[in-house]
Parts: sequence; structure tokens; C-alpha cells
Amino acid sequence: MIFIGNRYEITDKPVYIEENKLYNAYDSEKNIKVKIKIIENNRYISTDFIPNLIDESMVINELDTPYILHIVDVGVHRTVDSLLYYIVYEDFNGVSLSTLTKGAYLHMDALIRISTQIAKALQAYQSIGKCHGSLKADDILVNDKYIIKIADFGLTEANKGTNIRCSGNLKYLSPSQLAIDFTDIKTDLYCLGVMLYEAVFKKFPFSEASTEKQLMKAIDKGVIWSRVNTSDQNQDFIDIIKKLLERNDNLCYKNYNQLILALSHFMYKTQKITINDINEALKPELESVLHRTGRVNPDDFYKTNQIFLKDIELAMEKHNNENINPKKIEKKKARKKNTKKFMMILGIIALFLVIAVIVVKILNYY
Repeated sequence: MIFIGNRYEITDKPVYIEENKLYNAYDSEKNIKVKIKIIENNRYISTDFIPNLIDESMVINELDTPYILHIVDVGVHRTVDSLLYYIVYEDFNGVSLSTLTKGAYLHMDALIRISTQIAKALQAYQSIGKCHGSLKADDILVNDKYIIKIADFGLTEANKGTNIRCSGNLKYLSPSQLAIDFTDIKTDLYCLGVMLYEAVFKKFPFSEASTEKQLMKAIDKGVIWSRVNTSDQNQDFIDIIKKLLERNDNLCYKNYNQLILALSHFMYKTQKITINDINEALKPELESVLHRTGRVNPDDFYKTNQIFLKDIELAMEKHNNENINPKKIEKKKARKKNTKKFMMILGIIALFLVIAVIVVKILNYY
């Protein structure tokens, strides 16, 4: 048995503990299941990382966003050779997005649903002026109803905005993090673009690199789309990925609303979604389509249209309202005003006619 902090037993029973990996664990004090992650101290991690992370964990938990894993505990675990930090999360029954995409070509509905939830989680954190800064596919858990929860919120913020550079983070570092250790909204949008590219094409968008310098050179060359076979993919979704990976400020997404709207608009273009579609959609269990090899049959996976219908409709309504021509609005108002005037005049004429008829009848009577 492997115990962390003399309290948390790692139940996955690994041969050795991998850094920066989410494990299933058991809290021996509270008798509950949890998730735990171990991070080894390195030169990039600030001395006040743990106190800052405790503060960040309270902020994250107060957000109470359904797509973010709550932090239950943080602490320090010392061994003979090293100093380790541990982060304990609430339990969530799901598999990582990286596991899900290995050998499995996800249905477009699934990709849109997962992308939208990631964007909403990042948007919620951005609403208080903070960025994730260390997003990666291993830390995004997906359950059998295609609901996600994301770990590692607050790690970069607790480290004063600098990525902690632990194992597995290198290929998801954004150009600004590689160049000047700067984290912003574009950092998280870029990471999402990398993950979606991997989910669609089963490979990293740039040439593999073992150092930050090599990775920066590969990113500077950009994605050579002419060498990528996009003929079997939906071009509108590829355009979304391109925009996420775009480094030109004039061509990339400026905020999460733009991204969510693009995803919603794309879903409406590809198919009509109705309440009946959602209620009658098949919802296969995740385990029922996962083979022993870890591969997933694309025909059996994600046979559902359960997208965020209300959110999509609201987004589309807002989008349509924003794109109404002001001249058309004025003309509509003018027509409405003229109609009111016309009806008023007709009313007055009718009143005069009634009065005239009454007067004639009175005169005839006398």
C-alpha cells in the first residue's frame, strides 16, 4: 500500500508513482474516495506555492462550477530523496480525455459537447480575472454521460502566474509561456486547440520536441495544414481548431463567448436539434463500448445529441439580435408607428360616423 501524507491510500496500486498524474485514492480519515495528484518540487515552483494554493482552492470551490474538480486538501509529503506536493480532489467517475482519444475517433457531437464544457469552465475562472495556465488532456475527466470535470485549476495562479513545469506539461505550454513565462486567456485557448487537434488527428500538431527551445522552434513554424488530411473532417470544426491555434491577435478568438458561440453555431449548422432528439437519444455506457485494447468503435460511441440546447438557443438568439441591421429596426419601428396612426384615424372616422347616424335619427324623429 502507498500512503500519501499518512492519510491517502492510492488504490490504483501502481508499481511506482508518476508525477503529475491523477490517481484514485481513499481518504482513511473521512472514509471516502478521492482523486490525488503528486508533484515533485522543482526550480520553477515558488517557496510559497502551498499557502497560495490553499487560498486558490477556496476561491475555486466558491465558484462552484460543475465542470471544475473541487480541491479537498493540499499538503507536503517528504521522502528520503525528495520533497513532494500533493493535491487531493473530489472523486469523479470518469476517464481522462487523453485515454478517451487514444485509438478512438470521437463523434462530432462528443467533441462539441466536451469543447463547450471546457470553454465554460475556463470562462468561469476567467470571470474572476484568472487563467488555468496548465491545461492538458490527462486532467480532463469525462464520464459515461459525457460530462467533464477539470483538475489543476489554481496551480499556475498559486505559482505567481508561472507554469510549474512538471512532467507532461511541456507539449501543452503556449508560445507566451515558453518565451516569457506569461500566462493569459490565449494560453488556455491555445491549449484547447492542441487537445482538439490531437482528438481529431491522433497526433501532436507540431513536430515532437524534448526541450522548450525545440518546441518553440516547432511552434514558430506553425501547423503545416497542407500536409494534414482534412478531407474526412468537418471543415467548420477544423476552422475552429485553426482559430484556437492562431497566434495573430486579429485572427484568433478574443474571449470565450466567441468560442462558445462558434461551437453552438457549428452544431446548428450540422444538424437540427430538438427536445425529442435529446429525450430519445441513445446513451450507451462508457464501459460498454470500451474494448480491452482501449479502442472504441466509432459507430458505437457517443450516439447522442444531448448538447446544451438552452445554451445554444440563447447564444444563437443573442447572435441573431447582434446581427440585426439597425436600418431594418428603424423601418420596423416607423411601420409600427404609422400603423398606430392609421388605426387612430380610422377610429376617429368611425366615431364621427356613429355620431352622424345618431344625429340623423334624432332629426328624423322630431
